[in-house]
Amino acid sequence: MKKLSFEEVIKITQQLADKITSSGYKPDYLIGIPTGGLFPLALLAKELIIKNVLSILTESTGTDEKKEVKIVAYPKIDLSNKKLLLIDEIVESGITLHQILQKLQKIYPGSEIKTATLGVNKDKCEFYPDYFIFFEEGDWVIFPWEKEDFPEYKF
Repeated sequence: MKKLSFEEVIKITQQLADKITSSGYKPDYLIGIPTGGLFPLALLAKELIIKNVLSILTESTGTDEKKEVKIVAYPKIDLSNKKLLLIDEIVESGITLHQILQKLQKIYPGSEIKTATLGVNKDKCEFYPDYFIFFEEGDWVIFPWEKEDFPEYKF
């Protein structure tokens, strides 16, 4: 199991911002997936100097093999024909991220939506985000906002 500190997450997020910028993609809006995606969302907003920051609320049912993701709440503004960047902290299989992406493409027709995460589980991933920095093999990553695993951080 890999534990990342806030300092490491900040460094990875800076690398992710550099990767997005160097690709030439300039999103109009950043959309975070709670709860894990909200920290990278905030850090990327600062790094990319983007103030249009939104989040969605999702709910998953079923098993990993037959997972169904429902968007419970999404921004009620017209994001059609906009460039959007969907952000989460990590993907394991990528199924959830892919389903959310497909649903947002239906909700906001004509939008160009790219995906970004800090990392990807190399052993299990079936759908890769457009942008990510590190591969994790086998074990899961513990992020500093998972306070039960980081008692040194006081929330």
